[in-house]
Amino acid sequence: MSVKERITVTVDSEIAAQIKELAGSTSSFVEAAIREKLDRHRHARVLLDRDLSEARRADPEGFAEAEARVAELMKQHFGGAA
Repeated sequence: MSVKERITVTVDSEIAAQIKELAGSTSSFVEAAIREKLDRHRHARVLLDRDLSEARRADPEGFAEAEARVAELMKQHFGGAA
């Protein structure tokens, strides 16, 4: 069995009511929702990494230019390196 850690989550009262109505366990419901979201993010990252790798192979010079531009925009908008 995995180790559980207690956290506090604040949600809109309507959402809380719906969770209580639908779920046997609020914790299990929230954990399942978080796991699902994390899985979608991981999957999206895999697809993005694959697409970036393909773009890099297809046009190395164009990719390097685009990558440098994105890094510059990130620096301008977020004050740091990409």
